[in-house]
This record gives sequence, structure tokens and C-alpha cells, in this order.
Amino acid sequence: MYSEWASLQDEIQCDKANQSVLHKFPPVVGTTVATSVVRHIALSLSIAANSSEPCQLDSDKEVKWAMEVLCYGLGLPLMELDTIKECVNVYCIWLSACLPPSPHQNSVPQPIKDDPNPYIQDMIHHLLNLFVPRPGSDVDSVRKQAVFCHRVLRQIQAITKESTILSRESWETLLKFLLAANDSLLSPPLEKDESTICRTKEQLNNSDDIGDQLCERVLSVLFEIWLLACYKCFPSPSLWKTFRAMCISWRHHESLVVQWHKVNHALTSNVLNFTQGPEYPKLTLADDEAQLIPTSMTYDCIAQCWFRFLHIIQNPVDLSRPEIIGKTHKFMQAAMNSETLVDPTQHECLSKLPLIFYKAMKGVSVMVNAFLGIPQTQNRYEEQLISSSSSNSKLTLPPSTPPGQRKSSRPMSVFSSSNKGAKTANTSAPQPKANTPMLSSLIFHEPRQSPAPNRPKCDSILHLFGAWLFDAALARVKFHNCHKMVPEQGSVHSDRRSSSLTDSRRNSVSMDYHSETSGVCDNTYEMGRAEALGTLCRIFCAHKTGETILPVYYSRFYMAMYYGLQTSEEYLSGQVLASVLFNSCDILRVDLDGVLMLLPHILEAIQLVLNDLPNKYKTNEMTSIIEYKNVELQRACVNLLLTTLCLPLHFKDLTIRDIVSSTDTDVQLITFISLKKKIIDLMIGALRNTTDPTNTQMLLGGLMLLVEDMAVCEAAEQTTFQPQDLSLDSENAVFSDTSNTSLKTSSSESSFKDGSYHRLGNPANDLDSAHGLFGEAVTLICHRLLSQWKTELNSALAAMEILAGLAKLAISPPNLLMCKCTVKWICEFIVQQCNRPAPAHSKDLHSTIVAAFRCLSLWLVEHPRLLYDKECLHVVLEVVELGISGSKSQKPDIQSVQLKDTKISPAVQNRASDPPKYKQDKQRQPASKRVQEAAEGLLTCIIQHVGAFPPPCGPESLFSLLDEKSLLKYTKGNSCIPEHGTPFRYYVLENAIIVGLLEQPLGNIEDLLPTVTALIRGPFGRHAWVMQLRHSPRVKRGTSKSHLADPGRPMPVDSVGFRHAAKPRNFPEAVDKVTPTKAEKSIPTLESLVTDEKRPKLNKLKSFIEKQAQFEAQVSQKKQQEMKSMPFPNKDTECKPPKITEEFQAARLFLSHYGFLSLEALKEQTNTSLPPSLVTLDTTNPGLTNDLEMLDAITARDNDTVHVFYVKSGQRSAADILRNVGFQRGVQAQFLEFLHSLGWPVDVQKHAGWTGHISTSWKISQPEDIQDRAPRMGTGGSIYDGQQQVLYWADVSSEVAFIVPSLENFNRLQNDGDKSPQVSASTVSEGQGGAKPTTLSLERPLGELRVSKGTDSPSSPHDAPVFRARRFGRSSTVTIGPDTKIFVVWLENFEDHENFPTGDFLSVTSTGLDQYTPTSSSSMRQEKDIFVIFIHALQNGLFRIHMEGQTGRISMAIPLVDGMVVSRRTLGSMVRQTAINIGRRKRLESDSYQPPHVRRKIKIQEIVDKYHLKMTESEFYTALFQDVHK
Repeated sequence: MYSEWASLQDEIQCDKANQSVLHKFPPVVGTTVATSVVRHIALSLSIAANSSEPCQLDSDKEVKWAMEVLCYGLGLPLMELDTIKECVNVYCIWLSACLPPSPHQNSVPQPIKDDPNPYIQDMIHHLLNLFVPRPGSDVDSVRKQAVFCHRVLRQIQAITKESTILSRESWETLLKFLLAANDSLLSPPLEKDESTICRTKEQLNNSDDIGDQLCERVLSVLFEIWLLACYKCFPSPSLWKTFRAMCISWRHHESLVVQWHKVNHALTSNVLNFTQGPEYPKLTLADDEAQLIPTSMTYDCIAQCWFRFLHIIQNPVDLSRPEIIGKTHKFMQAAMNSETLVDPTQHECLSKLPLIFYKAMKGVSVMVNAFLGIPQTQNRYEEQLISSSSSNSKLTLPPSTPPGQRKSSRPMSVFSSSNKGAKTANTSAPQPKANTPMLSSLIFHEPRQSPAPNRPKCDSILHLFGAWLFDAALARVKFHNCHKMVPEQGSVHSDRRSSSLTDSRRNSVSMDYHSETSGVCDNTYEMGRAEALGTLCRIFCAHKTGETILPVYYSRFYMAMYYGLQTSEEYLSGQVLASVLFNSCDILRVDLDGVLMLLPHILEAIQLVLNDLPNKYKTNEMTSIIEYKNVELQRACVNLLLTTLCLPLHFKDLTIRDIVSSTDTDVQLITFISLKKKIIDLMIGALRNTTDPTNTQMLLGGLMLLVEDMAVCEAAEQTTFQPQDLSLDSENAVFSDTSNTSLKTSSSESSFKDGSYHRLGNPANDLDSAHGLFGEAVTLICHRLLSQWKTELNSALAAMEILAGLAKLAISPPNLLMCKCTVKWICEFIVQQCNRPAPAHSKDLHSTIVAAFRCLSLWLVEHPRLLYDKECLHVVLEVVELGISGSKSQKPDIQSVQLKDTKISPAVQNRASDPPKYKQDKQRQPASKRVQEAAEGLLTCIIQHVGAFPPPCGPESLFSLLDEKSLLKYTKGNSCIPEHGTPFRYYVLENAIIVGLLEQPLGNIEDLLPTVTALIRGPFGRHAWVMQLRHSPRVKRGTSKSHLADPGRPMPVDSVGFRHAAKPRNFPEAVDKVTPTKAEKSIPTLESLVTDEKRPKLNKLKSFIEKQAQFEAQVSQKKQQEMKSMPFPNKDTECKPPKITEEFQAARLFLSHYGFLSLEALKEQTNTSLPPSLVTLDTTNPGLTNDLEMLDAITARDNDTVHVFYVKSGQRSAADILRNVGFQRGVQAQFLEFLHSLGWPVDVQKHAGWTGHISTSWKISQPEDIQDRAPRMGTGGSIYDGQQQVLYWADVSSEVAFIVPSLENFNRLQNDGDKSPQVSASTVSEGQGGAKPTTLSLERPLGELRVSKGTDSPSSPHDAPVFRARRFGRSSTVTIGPDTKIFVVWLENFEDHENFPTGDFLSVTSTGLDQYTPTSSSSMRQEKDIFVIFIHALQNGLFRIHMEGQTGRISMAIPLVDGMVVSRRTLGSMVRQTAINIGRRKRLESDSYQPPHVRRKIKIQEIVDKYHLKMTESEFYTALFQDVHK
């Protein structure tokens, strides 16, 4: 930079302008003269200051003679402090002559006032004598000398700031004076004894070395005045070159680096302000730094100063080379004068170079961060260094061996609480003590923050700082033979650190790293090296999409990374490795050319931190600081690990290029697929060892990605793994294990360890397959869940999310035994949580139980055969019972191995032989209402959906697609609901189920039997049943008419057999032989009672009887004769069958036969406000129909909506972003494939599930309501904007609509405003449901999709149907919870995620639920309830994930994790799972959320309150026999 300019260093050092004529005389003479003259001058100045008399020195000759004496007086020994003080006072007063209003006009000689510049220049030269060290002086004298120097410096500062008459010569004299003063104080090496190596600020003030006391002050004044000179009188290139050359001699002072960085940071902040704009992230400055730069300094001047000051100390990497720092003239002179010091590089003051080197690199790091736009933290690194250096308790001395000869200390000191040194290499050499604080106490990793989007290119930053950073990153590294470079003959290492920036750039690509370290890995300077390499990592991780970096920078960076990632004891540096891992989280996800060659070394480093070190230090007591750093470092390693998971299966047999090829290293060809086992082991081991909840969730997300990617890959390749440890068929194995996998109810950790976990482990070689990894993953997650994660909310929720995801994986062959064990482990987790002590029960605990019940239902639905196992079914139903009632009716037998670990005595625990406690005998005390509701949901899922999902109507609806309107179309003689009433009878059972009974048979029913059609509406859906009362099975041929018709009379038979005239006896013959008893004679005969008077009457009665008998005999004989004469058969007497009944009171029969109809069911319950068990609804009230429609609009599942956007490079406008999906050529082909993997397309008009908007969801479409619309072809995804189609996915508990908003809808909303349909709060619900069709092809092109004709979308509200409900009674208490918006944004340029206009899409992403959520304002929704998943396609075919969204107590959902890199195979599934889990977590966190079946139950109770038809028992029975309107 200054090669063509001469340096003034020799002129300054040899300048005699500070020599007085008195120096020619003996010291005694000079001292005597100076003492007398100076005293008189000071006295005259005092008199002049107090009077109006002018100074007596009124000529130039007199003033110059006096100045000769004052010059000598300033250099007197410190014994003459009074004389020196008076000399300082005189010169300070005279220097004030150049100030605008001189405060000492009378005390300044007239010649000086007339032309002050020549005199000021001489005085400045003379004042240099004051700064000359006086060896042998006592501490008090040195302190007073420092005080005088401080006064002079303050006066000079005042002159430079306020004076307006200083000439260029005066400015140059001032600058030369400051350079000379600094050189005289700072050039000599510091001579300190061992007791003063590590000194505080107070100890420095008590030092007998004037250089110590003035070091920081003279440097700060020099830099401050130099900056001021640049503003008022820019220094010449010669002065700049001199400044730079003289700084070389001062670099062993820490204060030089500190002042250098203060100026650089202040200048850098100003440079960024006018180069990057005021909106660019600011570099945080201290108050003293911000005041260094004059406010009116021009941009050009600032730029010139910034560049020159940046290189003022030349190459800061020289601070790691004592052989260079110690070869200055003063160090050589000190070595020659010393009797013990032979090599100047071994001077004791150089032991501080490691800390100085670190400070230099840290300052460079701060400037690099400023250029990258990374906001600086408030904890300044200087404050940390000061606090670390000032505390003796935090100070640990490294080995006393000189830095150049020092071997590696304990390489992993960053992870431990001590730093023990190794033996010295040369015991004969002097061994001064070092004074570097413990490295682990100084290293500080700032929180990772994203760089600014408009940051400079990496090449630009590397042009500025690359030469230093690359050299520093490899400072004192032991190189492999292939990397060593033999210097050319005649070359000198110092020559390559030229003052020219061009030379610096040229030399930055060479490999001469001073290999004279004799092959010894010296970690003395690892702190600065770590900072430099960490800074390089941040630069390369700031690589923008499509940005190019020079290959030479790539090569040097990878070389530095190679040595920084070494894990062997010979090359390992703990500080460097920690810095690399902490700052290179993005290195594998920013499309760096050739970066994958570092993959094996990165995995080795991750293994050291995540697996080896936790096991090594598991028993050591570590301070909280070290634990915090380890957690942060482990998190960085987890971030790195998440970027490597898909690489083996993506690149497979591709060979990784070797970065090292030498004779002393064994080089092996490594393929990506060979690293699969290592990555799996890393993931499993890290999950076993980690204790931090955040790291745990990240690892769980990575484990899910690993298992799913392997399973999908094997399925695509059609490879089936045959487990070696299963001797039986897998289907039979699930039913054969009834003892080893029995559920244990003990909640202790030891009981689980003794349980089935250790008996079901897969062999190690099984982890290479999805089958084995699935079993290992499930086993590990359940083990950790039961033993450690059960008390941590987020970890437990993450485990449940992963288990739910694993349940849906198609593993070949199915691991049914592990599925059974998983179900039982989840049940055990629920039991443990429910049985925890009462103080432990909280909302978080119950949230984990609710999540476990939901996870359990998914496992049972996906693996319905598990319930064929008697033991598994028993365990599941016991847990359901526990959740609903709070206790079990019967507990299983507890083995002795578990009893000894439980706190409950064996006598208290239930035995298997104990009789069960029935439901009516138990008091219902569930853990909470939420837990009870979750258990009820599981029970309903078992009864309705396990083995029967998806239902016949498809996964889009768990309800029957029949309602009153649909059924009445098929009744005989009816086509619509009559205006005068409905033919349905509505009854409410147990205040929870509404049964609508239709007694009219449907058109397809021919049998004339009692038939009833029932529409059953309960908390879990709407179901339609048709029931008949039959007296014969359907399997018999013929209809009911054939069984009820007259079969006809049989033909008479002539042969009737023989007639016997035997008279029938009333009693057997043996009765007559029985001897009568007296009791039989107790009743007298009639004859014995009749007297003579009554006998005529008796005779008369007998005659009547005889006549009547004769008459009857005659009539009978006559009738017999008439019958014989009549033809056969007689029509009047012939038996005829009754007429077949065609109308039945089917509703009464239904209620009666099913046991609902009883007097007890109709009675009002006492001591409660609940209605009777059987209630009739008022069908004449027209509001009943509307309320039933509202009830049907509350789905039985949670629903979520995901809006997908496509952002081209540089787009920031919402309209531009929405325009991309209008045409297929406007998006990448990968984006269309991603859309198809999210779900399957459905027609909005025909769809019965969730469509993304409340106005078009959960409806039963009628053929006449479907409109014909022209399909849209060739779109880039806008066909799924909700107008015609949406992408839909559902399972038994969730349903998701994926919508791609279009520009058409956006423009309509912008023009018309948001006219969302007005829906009653009672109609609003959230739900999810359905299962993905097995025929969905991910490769299906968009043009081949079925395009259906549909109505307007929810985004066109002026045509959407409007549901308005009449309000009766109390208002609805149904609450739907948070309205969480989930965006998926596809980015062509990853940096565009910083500028994505989230708030502009709130209108186009409305779901109709916005106005019914607790959040009232859109701004609040934008901040709290919007989660964005950014997807960026990397050049290698993988996809980078970035997550944004605020979280509360419950953190971000998984399996996707911020920074994860996923494969094409799993992208759609992982995004879908994450979106569903985000919605679930937000609902768990919300206090206003109610599950769908609870909302339906509340709505049913509201209907009962509104339409309850109160009747007495007699009125109810009378109404049963009355006909309804038909």
C-alpha cells in the first residue's frame, strides 16, 4: 500500500529536537540551572495570571532560551518532581495559545501569541522527554510521572479538537510526537517478575513501569488524534507507513489490539451505514467507540481511514508467532543485555500472546459479523475478557513452557472443568510463567442468528479478511506430510506479510503455514484459532443461493476445516472443534461446492460430542457454565446431524472424495451408503444420551425422518428384510407372547428396566433395515418416555408425535410383536401419569395423557389385529376404564421384582384373584375432564373405527352421508319434507344421543314388516340404520308375504277311523276304591238338607232341568241334521286368516324392544337439573331442523388448513407470489410433485369433509346443487385454490385441506373486501379425518388430474351459502380454540424467507373460523398464530426446511425441525405430519379448545334445552300411539 513511500521511523527515533543545550553540561549544572530558571518562570506565570501584567518574555530569543531550559527540566530524574511539574504547567499554559479564546492570555509570551505554530512544534518535541522511562524510580514517583503525562495528553487532545490555527507542520509534529511517545513506552519488552504476571487494573496503577501505566492511555490518544487529523489534515502516506511500521514493535501489548478494534469497529459501523444503508443491522458500539469518528467526516474520508486502520498492525496472525514478535530491535537488545535470556522469542512478556491473538481474532470476527449483518449481542467480548482476567478464581495458568515449544495440553479442555498441561519439551530453556486464563472460561459462542438478506457476497468479505482468517485458522497446526511446504531458498517468512493488500491476497492461497513447529501440535493459540475458524464457518454458511465463491477459497477453507474437525488425540483441539461445530450448522445446507468431502470428518466430530464425551464425563461434576456450553454445543451437533440423515440413501454408492492423500495416512474409499450405519448409530446414541428437551425433540424429528426415509426407499426398491431373531411367523408372534411382554403397572424406572425392553432388543445388524430400525426406534422412545421424559411436557408430546408417525409407516415385514409392545408401553405411560401424586397433576401432565390416548387410538386403527389378542385388548380397555372412571376394576398380578421397587405395600395392592369392582359400585373420579373425554374418544374409536376405517363413504367423512332430506326422497309417496311437519319422531337418550325415527318404509323395502329408519346423532357422529322386526331369518327363501298369506284348507278325508262310545271320566277309576274320610262327609248332601216344606220346590227345579236338557238335545240333533244336508265347507263357519297389517307403530316397538321405554326412564330425576333418560323433542318447532343442521356441521375430527405458496427469487409482493401458480411453467416440477404428495384432489362441491372454509365444508351434496363449470388445465397448482378443488388428507382423528391460493381470489378480495359467510358460532368446528387412498401416485402429472366442475370457493364469499341460526335460550357455549394459520412456502431463493409478506395473505387464507377465536385483531394473529414452513430445493436434490412461528409453553411441533434437510421421498409426508402436529399442539395449549365430541355433546344438550317437549307418562304413551304427519 505504501511501497513507494519512505518511512519516517528512523527520523523519529533519531530525532534530536528534544535535546537541550543543557545536555552538553554535566547533570549537576543542568539540574541547578533548570531548577532555578523554571521556578522563576512558573512564579512569573502565576503573577501574570493574577494580574494584568504581561509575561516578561517578550522576544523570540528570550522565549527560545527559556524553552531550552524547560526542555531539559522535562527530562530530569523523578527526584525533581516539583521542577518537572512546573515545566509541565508552563508548557500546558503556553500550548493554550492556539486555542480560540486562550484562558491564559497574560501568561503566554507575546511571540508565541503572534505565531504559535513554530513554538508549539518545539514544545511538542520537548514534551517527549516527559514520556521517557526513568529506570530505578519508585512506584510513587512513577505514578506522579504518569499524572503529568496524562495532563499533557489532555492538553494535546484539547488543542487538536478546538484549535483552528494548527498548520500541517504542527499536525505532523503532533503525530510524530505521539508515535515517538508510544514507541518509547511500548517498544521495550515488559520486564515483570512472576508475581505480577496476572494483574488487575489497580495493580497496573501501582506498577513501577511507566509503560504499564500509560500504555492504554497513549495508544487511545494516538488513535483518537490520528482520526481527528484524518478529518482536519489528512496525514501523508509517509506518516501512515511510519505508523504501520512502528506498530510492529508494540504488538506484544494487549492494549494495542484493543484500541485497534475500537477504531475499526467505529469505522466499520460508519462504512456499513453509507454502503449498506441505514436499514442494515447496526454494529453495536460502546459510548467511547461511537464518539471516535467526527460527525461531519466525509464518506470518502471514512472509507480511506477504515481501510488504512484495518491494516495498521499488518498481519494480526503474527501474534501467534513469537519468533516474529520477539525479533524486534528492542527484544534483541533486551536479550543481549540479559544474563538468563538467550532467545528473545522466549521473553516472559510473550506468554500473553495467546490472549492477544484471541482478542485480535475476536475483533476481526466482530467486523465480519457486522458485514454479514449478524446482530451483535449486548455481552461485549471485552467485558467477558475483563471479567475473566480480573477474577483470580477463574484464572488458571497453562504450562510454563514457551509457546513455541509447547505441546498440546489437554485437547478437550473446552468440555472439562480443568486444563492440565503436558510436560515441557525443553527443560533446559528458561520457562517463564504464562498468564492466559483458562480457555474454556474465555471462549464464548454467541447465539446463532441469521445474516442479513442483502449482505455482501462471501468473496467480498474473504477479499478483506480471508488472508488473515485462513492463516489464523491453521496457526501452529501439525500438518500431514502432504500439506507441508518446503520454503524456497532465500525466502523469509516475514516477506510474505507484505504491506500490500495484493500481496496479502496472493499469499493467502499458499500453504506455507510456518511448519517449523517440528510436527508438534501446539494448542496454546487454539483460542484465537478457534475464533478465526468459527468466523470462516460463518462466512461460508452465509453463502447465498446461486452465489459463486472462488475455488481457492473453497480449497483453503476445506483444508482448515479438515484440521479443525480432527478428533484424534494427536491433532485434536477442543476449542477449535467446538467453534467449528457451533458455527457450521448450515454448512451442509447452503449448496457449497464440494462440501460433502467433509462429511466423514463431520460425523466423527459429532460422534465425539454427542456419544463419546457424554459417556466419558457422565460421572464428573461439571459447573453450570460448562453444562450450558455442552448443551449448546450438542444442539449445534444435532443441527449438523439433521442435515446428514438423507445423504446415504440419496447418493448411495457415490464415492466421497478424499481431502487427504499422503504416505502417513491410511486412505480408504468411502461411499455415502457406507455411512448409513454410522449415522443411525449416531442418532440412536445421541437420543440415549441427551437430557436437554430441545435437543431431544430435534433428535426425535430426525429419527422419524430416518425411519420413514428408509422405509419408503425399501418400498420403492421392493426389498423385504427377513428378521433373523423371529423363529415364528410374525402374525402368530403377536399372539404368542403372553408372559414376557405383559404389562407392568409399576411406575418406577427400575421396574421398566427389568421388563420387556431388554428382552425385545433387535440385533445390531438389524438397524440397517427399516424393520430393525423401526423396532429399535420404538423401543428407545418408549423406554425414555417411561423413564425420563414423562415429567417434561415438550419431550413427551414429541415422543407421542413420533410414535403416531411410526404407526402409519408401512414396514415390510410388519413388526407386529413390536406393535403390541408399543401399545402396552403407551398404556403403561398413561397408567404412570394417572397414578402420579396429586401435587404433580397439572394441565401439562393431563396434556401428555390426552396426547397418549390420541396416539393409542392411531396405533389401534393402523394395526387392528392387535385387538384380537386377548391380553392386549384387556390392557387397552383397562386404560380406557382408568381414564373414564379414575381407577381400574381389577389390577393384574404384580411380580415380586416390581414389588420391591414400589412404595405401596403388597397387602394394599389388588390381586388378580380379587373380584372386579363393577361400574355401578365405583365412584367416578377421573384425573381430569380432559382425560375422561380423551378416554371416551378412544373407546368410541375402538368400537366404531378399529378394523372399519375408512368407512364405506370414504375417509372424507366419519358420518353417514344420509340425512332427513336424503331419506325422505326414498320414502314411499314422499319427495321432500312436508311443510306442515316432519315425519320423523325425535327422542333424546340419556341427554347425549338424538334418535330420529322414521316409521315410513323406504322405497326399496318390499316386506310388510315393522320397519323403522333411525338417524342417530351422538357426540361422535351421525349414523343411519334401517331395522325390521322379523319372525323368520332372511336366509329363507320367499318374502314376508309368502309367510303371512292363507295356505288354504286341506281336502277332507273320507276315512275317519273308528268311533268308540267310551265315556270320558273326570277322575281315574282308582278314585272309587279310595275309602271315604270323615272330612269328605263334612259337606252334607242336598237331600239331607231339604225339608218337607221345600221339597216341592226342589222337585220343580229338577223338572226344569230335565226339560232344558231335552230341549238342548233336540236342538243339537236338529242342527246336526241340517249340517249334514249343507255342502262342504260351510262358508259361515269356515276359519279365515286375519288381514295382513300394513301399518305399524315402529317407533314404539323400537323404544320398547331396546329397553328405552319404561316408566323410570320417563320420570324427572330428583336433585338434578338433568332431563329424564328418554325425552321427546318438539318436531313442530321449525328451529329444530336448523339446529340439527348445525349439529351436523360440527365434525367428529379436528381439522387444519394449510396454505401453500410458491416464491420466485426476489419476489416480495403478494400479487407476484400468487401469480406464480397460475401456469405450470411458472413453478418447478418438484413443486408440483410435492403438492401431489400432500394429499389427494377432491371436488369442493361433492366433498363431504373439510375444504378449507366453513361455508363449503361438511355438507351432503345433492345432484341438483352441483353446477357445471369449465375445468382449469395446465395450472401451477392454482386449481387447488378452493374454487373447484383442494388437496385433502385425512385419518381417523385429523383432516387437512391443502389450498394453493390464486391471484384471482386475491384480486376479488382486494376489490370487494372480505365478505366471509356469517356462520353461527354453534356451527363452527374444527376437525380432521380420513385416510389417504392407496392409489395416490407421487409421479402423477398435474395435467392428468381429474378436474371436477364445482361451485365458487370459500374465497368467493358473495356466492357462498350463508348459514344463519335462530337463537333460542342461552347462547352457545361451544368454543373451537385457536385459529392457527399454517403456511408452506416454496422458495427458489432461500434468502427470500426474510421478506415473505406473511401479513398480506391473511385475507386470502381466511377459513371462516377467524371471528370465532379468542384472538380478535389480525395483527395479533399475525404475530402469534401463524406458522410458516419454508422449503428450499438444494442443488443436490434434497430440500432444506426453515421453520418460523412463535411458541409458548409448548414448543414447535415435529417431525420437521428448523434447518433439517429432507429427501424428495419424505418431503410431503413430513410436511403434512408437522402441520397436523402444529395444530394439535396449539389446541393442547389453548384454554378455550374443546374436542369435537365435546362440542357435539354440548350442542345436543342445547337442543334438548330448547326443544324438550315436557309430558306426563300418560301423555307420552298416548303420543306413541298417535300417527305423525305423513
